[in-house]
Amino acid sequence: MRLLVLICLILVSGYKSEEISTYTAAVVEVNAIAAGYNIENVKKVTKQVTEIIESNELNGVDIVVLPEGILNEPNTAVLLTNPNNTYCNDANAHFVLRDISCAVRNANRYVAINLYAKVNCSEDDQKFCANEIDNTNLYNMAIIFDRNGDVVAKYRKYHLFGEGGVQQTEKPDFITFETDFNVTFGVCICFDLMFSEPANDLVQQGVKNFVYPTYWYSELPYLTSAQYQNSWAYANNVNLLAANQNIPVVQCSGSGIYSGRSGALKVFVSETAATKILIANVPVDLPANDDVLSTFESDEVGKEMKLDTRSVYYSEENKGMQYISNMNQDNLTEFSVKFLNFHKSNSQAGTVCNNGICCYYNIEVTDKGEQEGNTSYSYAISVFSGYRHYKSIKNLLTGQEVCSLIACTEMNSKDSCGLRLPVSQIHNRFNFKKLDLRTVLPITHMKTMPNTLTQELLPLKSTEFEHQISKVEGDAKYSVTLNLTEPKDDILTFAIFSRDYDKDIIGQI
Repeated sequence: MRLLVLICLILVSGYKSEEISTYTAAVVEVNAIAAGYNIENVKKVTKQVTEIIESNELNGVDIVVLPEGILNEPNTAVLLTNPNNTYCNDANAHFVLRDISCAVRNANRYVAINLYAKVNCSEDDQKFCANEIDNTNLYNMAIIFDRNGDVVAKYRKYHLFGEGGVQQTEKPDFITFETDFNVTFGVCICFDLMFSEPANDLVQQGVKNFVYPTYWYSELPYLTSAQYQNSWAYANNVNLLAANQNIPVVQCSGSGIYSGRSGALKVFVSETAATKILIANVPVDLPANDDVLSTFESDEVGKEMKLDTRSVYYSEENKGMQYISNMNQDNLTEFSVKFLNFHKSNSQAGTVCNNGICCYYNIEVTDKGEQEGNTSYSYAISVFSGYRHYKSIKNLLTGQEVCSLIACTEMNSKDSCGLRLPVSQIHNRFNFKKLDLRTVLPITHMKTMPNTLTQELLPLKSTEFEHQISKVEGDAKYSVTLNLTEPKDDILTFAIFSRDYDKDIIGQI
């Protein structure tokens, strides 16, 4: 009997030693009840936000992230006047800060919000003073409150996306904050995630957790919101708490909690107006770069860690909607595109090159045949090495390398690639049994990511693909592979996507 008890104690002790340390995080995709162009609307949205913060649905949550741009606009910017960063019950504080600070204190959780905020030039750390009328500088700012409702961090968005009148700091802020649950967070906002500084630089400094308010307009085939969020978190092997606005009519939706190589713990993409709270237990210690957290496959924790596809829904009223014209589309004019004729052969292999970068592919599909009344996608290999333009931003080109398989609505029509068919009319004719991509890239200041997307605008699960980067012996190059590990028939994008920061041209065009 004593021996049995001893064995039990050893087993229990061993189990506890392998327990995973986690914190509980929430991101909220918000469909704001009003646009913050006037004070009355700002009051309405502030009330909406405080109700979310104090919601019983968030009981037990340690940290909450809210989206970019929901609370106000530049013309209703909040003036930051309190150097002590304590706003609750401060009669002189702006009502947005005061009300949210008190809500945070009542809720007893960390909260990250985003505001357009003004700072008096005399109290700013920048040499310039942009608005001489009231001697202020205007910033797009993330503000983080601790459990007491006090501000513990402020971050000013560095990479602005056509935001007229908003100032860019002379150098990016490298902002982190520590929590009472022993996790240090970095902070970035929306378009910042496309650049090395500050986010990737913080990763290099050892930061493994990020709060990320965003207002992201999705674009096919490579830059839908949850798709890119997942890619970035995976490539950097970090936890990313991403909260997006919900305005589906302008292709704005897609939020999630991502944990490095384990992928999305919770993810939400909606094509109808919705406010959605996502909650997950997030591991404090991430696995090594080449490992995936198999520990989270246990029955106890796995329910919180699996991809929450139930959060993705399509309403009856949108079933006939022509999504082809409702989604932003990348300009593929300078891409090399080769269509794959699976009607003739289920196996396709070859090479496509663009500006010295080649994409090697080996693909095998099962052809289910046509289905009366429905249509199916065609597929193409799409390759690019060069500069990305942005319609909303002058004087900016960003370096980009892509080796990919993408869906197209018409065979042999490049213009149809990156368009989306109505969900109710799709027949997934081709089931990919094998899908292997490989490219060779120069060793530069680059971030290479696995970039995947299904027809539901969700990233593939980390268990559904393998991504490897290895140095080419005797050469200053990387060999990069992306392989499908199980059959899939709903693929929109399967890509090796690289941001080459060395190529970026800013303010010189």
